[in-house]
Amino acid sequence: MNARVLEFKDRMDRAEAVAVRFLSGGLEHLANFDLRFRTGHASSGLMREEGIVGDLPSGEAYIVPYEGEKANERSRTSGVLPVQFDDELVLYRIESNRGVGVVSSGGHSDVERKKLVDEPAYGNIAEVGIGVLGEWGIKAIGSTLLDEKLELHIAVGRSDHFGGATSPASFPNRKNVIHIDWVYVSSVRQ
Repeated sequence: MNARVLEFKDRMDRAEAVAVRFLSGGLEHLANFDLRFRTGHASSGLMREEGIVGDLPSGEAYIVPYEGEKANERSRTSGVLPVQFDDELVLYRIESNRGVGVVSSGGHSDVERKKLVDEPAYGNIAEVGIGVLGEWGIKAIGSTLLDEKLELHIAVGRSDHFGGATSPASFPNRKNVIHIDWVYVSSVRQ
């Protein structure tokens, strides 16, 4: 598992971007994530150095997409990010690494649209990760901590704890500081 996680981390370190194609209900949604100026992280369960921490279970490589914090260098992260809420697919429009709108309709879409207006840092793309445990037959159980280690996951909100630029100070209301992982367990790797 360690070798597989390190392989993905190395690929993230070398990549300038990753494109993800989502298929849902016969529709295709594309999102591109800007990986410039960043290095990946490996969470393989091996913590041999003092001060190193990680999740258990382990089994993922992840990276914070470039958030556009350099002067005159916008983030290239863009596209449409689908997220399932109960029986509704919410479609976030992403520009410059931020969810800037919701292009779907429904009750959950309305709630998410309001969150982006009230708390713009909520829409920050904070992490793109790939888990490897699915390769060993582990199945989703409905727990984010395990399920994110299976395949693709994308997080929004705070990123500073992973080396990004969005911190609690980025949220106008400190009670709304979040880092939420959205897990995609039926993705296909290429």
